[in-house]
Amino acid sequence: MAHAVDWQEFRAGVRLTREIIAQQPFDEFRGEEIKPGMKIQSDAEIDAFVREHAETALHPSCTCKMGYDDMAVVDKDGLVHGVEGLRVVDASIMPRVTTGNLNAPVIMMAEKLADAIRGRTPLPRSQAAYFTAGKQAVRLMGTADFPWPTASVSAAH
Repeated sequence: MAHAVDWQEFRAGVRLTREIIAQQPFDEFRGEEIKPGMKIQSDAEIDAFVREHAETALHPSCTCKMGYDDMAVVDKDGLVHGVEGLRVVDASIMPRVTTGNLNAPVIMMAEKLADAIRGRTPLPRSQAAYFTAGKQAVRLMGTADFPWPTASVSAAH
């Protein structure tokens, strides 16, 4: 919650959740809103609720990133720069936090790095189509707050 956009997105999430649950298909399942409760409506009220009740459910990652810049700890094979024979093969080597769950990316990295450790030829790059969020930027990519490059992408590649 370090940036104004974090608060805007959290408020939007609360309001969108309420809108979704208010739809007719949920009528037989929906009870009274427990938290934050329908009395909490304004931006200030939602913010106060978040400050008092929000918890993290994060999966630590990106603490010893892969790469070759000054902040990188490991190379493309998970070998720690400057230390012979030591590898890191977990979510800590991700260069940036993913926008989804870490399970699948960590399995993929572990499979790839296990092949490198065992001297196996990597599988060729998949040409399978995959979903993206369309042309809408995720968060504020490419801005001073989130400086990685932006990409204009279509729904399938």
